[in-house]
Order: sequence, then structure tokens, then C-alpha cells
Amino acid sequence: MLVTEKGKRIDELEEHDELEEHDGLEEHDDPEELEEAEEHYGPGELEEAEEPDYPEGGWTAWMVVAAASVCMAMSFGMTNSFSVYLTYYEHRYLEVSSSSLSMIGSIQAGFTFIFGIPSTMCMYYVGPQLMVAIGGLLCALSFFFLSLTNDPWQLYVIQGVMFGIGSGTMYIHSSGVLFQYFYKRKALVQGIITAGASIAGVYWPIAARELIKRIGFPWANRIIGFIYLPMTVFATIFLKPRHPPPKRRPGQNILRLNFRVLKDRRMLVLCFIWFSFVLSLFPGLFYLDLFCNRANVANPIQEYNIPIVNAITGFSRVITGYIGDSVGIMNMDIGFILLSGILPLALWIPARSTGAVLAYIITWAIATGGPVSLSPAMVGQVFEADDVQSCLSFFFASGGVAALIGSAICGTFIPKGNATGVEGFDKLAIFVGVMAFASAGGVMVLRWMTSRKLWVIL
Repeated sequence: MLVTEKGKRIDELEEHDELEEHDGLEEHDDPEELEEAEEHYGPGELEEAEEPDYPEGGWTAWMVVAAASVCMAMSFGMTNSFSVYLTYYEHRYLEVSSSSLSMIGSIQAGFTFIFGIPSTMCMYYVGPQLMVAIGGLLCALSFFFLSLTNDPWQLYVIQGVMFGIGSGTMYIHSSGVLFQYFYKRKALVQGIITAGASIAGVYWPIAARELIKRIGFPWANRIIGFIYLPMTVFATIFLKPRHPPPKRRPGQNILRLNFRVLKDRRMLVLCFIWFSFVLSLFPGLFYLDLFCNRANVANPIQEYNIPIVNAITGFSRVITGYIGDSVGIMNMDIGFILLSGILPLALWIPARSTGAVLAYIITWAIATGGPVSLSPAMVGQVFEADDVQSCLSFFFASGGVAALIGSAICGTFIPKGNATGVEGFDKLAIFVGVMAFASAGGVMVLRWMTSRKLWVIL
């Protein structure tokens, strides 16, 4: 990728003076032109103007990928594992409805998304590494406090709000810093870091379930809190930005967010795409463990359905990101979101046997894994680098609203307590499928707004 403004300046100088290249500039160049150019770009920058602006690899860049993956593991990796906690709470608090208990996870996921906006504002003044440190510490403390809870309302404050704020404080900087190092491979590396959340979604639910069984709820959460501390240190050290946060320009608002991007119809469509997809994703994920429990499928599927989903989505996110850079991010996203809408209607509603449930789990995990990495990468594809941080903030915030309301809506379909059978899950499956179709429609609109050619890599 060329630095276009500087590249244009070089072309103008060469066209004006009709020069041949000789060490970048000729002796009979206009001295005033050259002095003005070097004053604007800095000595020696004219020769570097045509160098690639993104490293696309190297030790520092790949350590940023590793640190970003850890941030995702601490934030969405744990959020994706909430269904294990939900099943535990369904048996512990029999008097509380499923809709009310699911709100704990909804608040957790919602705050994770929405708090990306204030986190971005603060990042411009203190840098992303300090924000990651603060967020990781808040998450660790939330588990220590969770071990002391004995009433449902405390779960909303600690596991919902406190963890959500900590998670939201750090996760958004994963993509923001990552896009400073990668352009051509942005879908691939976005897939890798979101796979970090998927891998965490394998070991967190297994660890939480087994620890609760063996040593009880309080000590299980204390141990998880202690694990978060070294993860926070690693992420803070290696999520090193390539450029320091830009200084506030004259006339720029104190929030340092470019609200003008919200006037761009493409930004509004992107927000709709993510809103609809999250409205489909989290209810399907949060209630899957409870469905397996009430459908009385084979015990291994009851125990490991969420790890299975997260393991497969991790693979799907990396592969779709890799292929998406070649065949087009939007093209891939349309197909996978459509599939994630078809499967709940075709396979989840009639699923009653262990084999049928397992078939649905595997295929739905593959389908939903792709959009999680592809959809955020579309932001970097559509908008310039200077606007990406603001665009990601608004983009993820739209998902936060969906996360807050989605599980609560679907919770009204499900009988509370120790109910048996799968009553209400057909309505949940229809909701999940329809919202996915709406998201796919949004991607089609965005693709049409970007290019009206039928066969094009987008």
C-alpha cells in the first residue's frame, strides 16, 4: 500500500520538472518546491514515500497478535463461556426466571461492546497498553468478588457490570493496534485473535465447571482470578502500538471520536450488520448448554457442548479470515451469515437425539465463526486508517445494545427452574435464524453500495 498523499506529491514534482530519477531528486529541481516538500514531510521522507506503510509481519507484529489474542481470551473468551454459569445459576436460584438470569450474561456482553467507546476516548490520552492493564485488573477483581456473592443481585453488579467494564476497557484495542501492523492480512490476523476467544471458550467452561464441582463456586472463581493476573501482564507488555496516539488537532472534540463517520451510510449499514448478528449469536450461545441439559442428550455433549462450539469456531475464524483476504471479505461474510441463519431453522428445531444435536452444534459453530472475524475486518476495508478506531467503537457499541436485549428477549421463551423438555426452544431457534438473515441482508446492501459488479473481490 502506498502512502497516497506523499506519493501524489512526488508525482507532481516529477511531472512539473520532467526529471529522471537520480537518488530520488535531480540537481535542477526547484529548490523552493523541494524545501516546501521536505518541510511538510520531513527530511528523507520523500524517498520513503513509496515504501509499504504496514509491516505485515515480523517479531513485534506477531507478538502484538499474541497479546491481542490474550485480550480476546480474557474478554470474549469468558463471555462465550457464560452458559456454564447460567446452567449453574438455573439450579442454584430456582425462584429466578431464565430471562432474569440470562441478563447477567447480557450485561456482561453488552458492557464489553459498549464500553469500547469510553475506552477509546481514554486511550488517546494514556495509550492502549495502560487501558489493557486497567481492564485486565478489573476482570481479575471481578472474579475475586464473585467468589463472595450469595445473592442474585450481586451477580448483576460483579459478573455483569464490573467484568463487562473491564472486558470492554481492553478488547477494542486488540483490533485497533493490530490494524497498525497489517493491511493485506487484516482478515487473517483478525481471525487469529478472535480464535483466541474461541480457544479460551474451550478451556474456560471446562475449568469453571470442573472447579465448581470439585472445590466449590467460591474457590473456582478465585483461581480464575489469579490466572487473569499473568495474562494481563503479558497482554500489557506486548500489545505495543506502532504509533503513539495522535495529538489532539485544533478544533477536534475532546472525546477524540470522529462522529462524522455516523453520517456515512456505509457506517450505519455496518452497525446494522453487527447489531443483527449479535442479536442472533449470543442467545444461541447462552442457551445451548441449557438446551442440551433439558433435551437429555448424552452426558459428554451435556458437559462439553460449549467447548466443542468454541473449538470449532476458532478453526472457522482463522480459515475464513485467510480465505476472505483472497476471495473477498464481504463475499465470504454473506455466505457464512446466511448459513448461520438456515441451520437453527433446519437443524435446531427438530433436534432431539444426541446425533442430531451434535450435528447442529458442529455446523452452527462453523457458520457463526466466520462472521465474528470477517465483520470487524470490513470496517478496516471500508474506512481509512485514521477513522478505523472511531468506526470500530461505534460498530462494537451497536453489538453491545444487541447483546443487552437479545438474551433477555429469548429468555422469555424458556420455562424457568428445573423444567424438563425443550419447550420454548423452537421459538428461540426461529429468533436466532431470522436475525441472522437480517444481518446477511445488511452485508448484501453494503456490498452493493461498494460495488455493483456481480463478480468482484470485496
